[in-house]
Amino acid sequence: MATPIMGSPVKKVFGETVSLTTTAQHLLFKPTYHEAMLYCASAWRLGIAPRLSRVKYYNASTYTDYTSQAIDRVDTTHVPLDAMAATHYLYLGFTEPTRGWYINVDGTNKNAEAATLDVEYCYDVSKPGYLKLTGTISGALTVGETVTGQTTAATGTLVYSGATYIIVKNISGQFNLGEDVDGAHQTCDDVTAIDPVAVGTGYFTDVASDSDGTTSAGATLAQDGLYAFTLPSVVRGQITALDNEPLYWYRFAPSAPLSATVDIVDIIPATDTVSYGYMEAGIPYQIPLNVAQNGAFEFDHTATGTLDVTWILH
Repeated sequence: MATPIMGSPVKKVFGETVSLTTTAQHLLFKPTYHEAMLYCASAWRLGIAPRLSRVKYYNASTYTDYTSQAIDRVDTTHVPLDAMAATHYLYLGFTEPTRGWYINVDGTNKNAEAATLDVEYCYDVSKPGYLKLTGTISGALTVGETVTGQTTAATGTLVYSGATYIIVKNISGQFNLGEDVDGAHQTCDDVTAIDPVAVGTGYFTDVASDSDGTTSAGATLAQDGLYAFTLPSVVRGQITALDNEPLYWYRFAPSAPLSATVDIVDIIPATDTVSYGYMEAGIPYQIPLNVAQNGAFEFDHTATGTLDVTWILH
């Protein structure tokens, strides 16, 4: 919910401007402030984005938290992606689904290596009753399909198909060792082990129709830009290795190692849609900030205009 402000005197105000164009502009909420007053002399459009609640860097062995560095709007702090390898991930947890995020890259410490980003979203988080069936996998079974034991006729819904095992949920009946578990076209043959899956395990898959605005000369994270994609069917869940807060999780890794020093100054959540609200010309809009659930504004304009932003602290 929004921070209570009724009857609370104003302690401080801070002003800045945003140059609006037909290209959407992204602005993080200013930390500690409770309201924003927005004014533009011409008609403009407004979207409110979810909050980026957690940023964790995984170096293939340990997780490091960089949440404050990603959203504090301080140029001297940053999320370090120095020589980030293809086996490393940056995990982003949001309060609501998003179609992407705007990245402010340090003007000096940016990536110059030829690489792309592989961005994924979390489509499932394990709960009690998920099982790991180990066996010989023929091809790759399809997530969401029903698999059936040849001997027991037990069924389950496929969550994940690995190189030597499958993960299933919504199980009816009981699978047995030694039997084949078949999908529509592929199979897990001769099951050798049946094990419970730890609660809070996340499963990720690629986003669709992604576009990387940070790319320059074949190098991702080489400039400021929006990484956008089709809004996915991301699920809200508590991934044990990442955080105890249920969030909508995304992650990315580079296709090849990045430059030795890469600094991400800000990560700004995008809205879930570009069907922004219509804001009339010459009217000041004073908006209480729901800082628990939201973290950024997204602005658009049919031509150009200057948006005055006054942050209000109670």
